[in-house]
Amino acid sequence: MSKIKITTKAIEQELNNEETTECEQLLAVDLELISLLRDNSDILLRHPELLAVLEVPHQSGQAVSLIERQVSVFRQQAQVQDKRLRELMDVARDNERLAESRHGLALNLLSAHDLDDVVSTVVDVLSNELSADYVEIKLFSDDKDRIEQSPGLFVDSSDEALTAFKTMLEQKNIVCGKAITEQKTFLFKENADDINSVAVIPLVAGANLGLIGLGANDVERFKHSMGTDFLSQIGDLISASLAIHLGNV
Repeated sequence: MSKIKITTKAIEQELNNEETTECEQLLAVDLELISLLRDNSDILLRHPELLAVLEVPHQSGQAVSLIERQVSVFRQQAQVQDKRLRELMDVARDNERLAESRHGLALNLLSAHDLDDVVSTVVDVLSNELSADYVEIKLFSDDKDRIEQSPGLFVDSSDEALTAFKTMLEQKNIVCGKAITEQKTFLFKENADDINSVAVIPLVAGANLGLIGLGANDVERFKHSMGTDFLSQIGDLISASLAIHLGNV
């Protein structure tokens, strides 16, 4: 019995070795053919009769001619490139629209007569151009009279609630995505529970002037992965305008 087992095992091992050797030989032939075709890319021009006999299996299970297969591949590549071109055109149109919005905002801020004009302009532009369901502006102040007169706009610079924005203000970074509960509550008060995505813009002009909070019901509106160049640029414009008018208040 032991001899039979040994003999059977030896036969199986030999068959496996033969299969491995055959695979290696096929791989070597494939590599050689690939190299030859790459070095002789005009082979089908010099021997067009090959086009009549060469066939490429299709995913449908049917064999198609090489020309048909090439046409199919080229068509797929053209569709991919067309899609990419359309995406680039959409991006270009969006960039143009944002540039016009930034220009319009700058003109409106320049013509603002007072702080109220600045605030109303900012709220109107950001609501319309960024599809924000909520726009809140919070300006920091040490003037208790100013805070009492406009409690929805001015907040105490030493308010403990601002610790939720400490890192953002120190690094002067715009944050998009899902805000923590403390941030949403501070910015949007009773509307905080309805907001599923936010963008927070620090207002800085030498010193920290305040924050702008943009809120949306749509969780996809302000995503962590979205670009912030436009928000940064309008933040600079708004900060410069606020610095002027805050000095006149």
